[in-house]
Amino acid sequence: MGKFWSTKIAAMALGAAALATTAQAEPVELSFATYIPASSPFITDNLVPWTEWINEQANGEFEIKVYAGGTLGRDPSQQSKLVKDGIADMVAVVPGRSPGEYPNYAVFELPGFAKSSAQGTQAAWEMYQEGQLGQNDDLHIVSVWLGEPSIVFSTEAIASLDDLASKRVRVAGGTQTDTLLGLNAIPQPVKSSEVAEAISRGVLDAALTDWVVADTFRIPEVTNHVFNIPMGSLSFLIAMNNDTYANLSDEGKALIDEAGHEWSRRQGSFFGDQAVAVRAALEASSEHTVVDASSEDLAKLFELTKDVREDVASRVAPGLIDAYQAKLDEVAATQ
Repeated sequence: MGKFWSTKIAAMALGAAALATTAQAEPVELSFATYIPASSPFITDNLVPWTEWINEQANGEFEIKVYAGGTLGRDPSQQSKLVKDGIADMVAVVPGRSPGEYPNYAVFELPGFAKSSAQGTQAAWEMYQEGQLGQNDDLHIVSVWLGEPSIVFSTEAIASLDDLASKRVRVAGGTQTDTLLGLNAIPQPVKSSEVAEAISRGVLDAALTDWVVADTFRIPEVTNHVFNIPMGSLSFLIAMNNDTYANLSDEGKALIDEAGHEWSRRQGSFFGDQAVAVRAALEASSEHTVVDASSEDLAKLFELTKDVREDVASRVAPGLIDAYQAKLDEVAATQ
């Protein structure tokens, strides 16, 4: 073989090797699907910074890309299916929208328990890690967290539980419905995005929601009063496709596991800081009043919702409600 061809073949081999190295250096894209709008603070100030934190440490193995606004699936109740079917690699799931898949998560919606996202999230995450919430074989759970407790936003002043009687109150889900029935109110299932309009048209007298959701959907613009009493928290989880997780290197798996801890750590401050800001703005307004429930009202709430707890207890693991309360007490002692 002549010198020319030897040199040519060597050059081609080097080029092929360079291309292979470049190909190997390209990170695998992992899609994170969510129906939440891309402009939401949850996306811009919470989810995206977390994925960037992961990507920076992935050493080029993978890169998480957020597809917000329902790009890969708009139905909130079908988010876990996106992961199971391989349409997305990761999603955020609301277990309460699929109670049959996540029965034990119903304990977090009980009224009178978690007083904040920070307290509830730490309790829920530790319970999951300890195996108390069970597993879902169809997907890999990365993290668990709770939003701020739902409270009462109303057009007329609510100073005690008794004032809720006969009021038409927006609810989300069966536990809130049963809770309001126990308080002699009239529960009305209405989407968060439709609450403000329903109140302005006189269809609703009040709404159960948290500080952050209320602000997002402009509920304080059509209500003048807030009764701050913990009426249960929505739980959430981040799920990953089983095959996606299995195909990661050991280092990749370890990073995702660490990221689950990091996510749960961030949520209490994210939701808590937003809640404090919304409350402060309303308290500074001459058009709004904010009343904190008394210890008597908290005790009465617990008494009047005994049937709700018994119903949930019949559908979750034995002793789980007591375990949740014990974990909340443990967390409160350290915060």
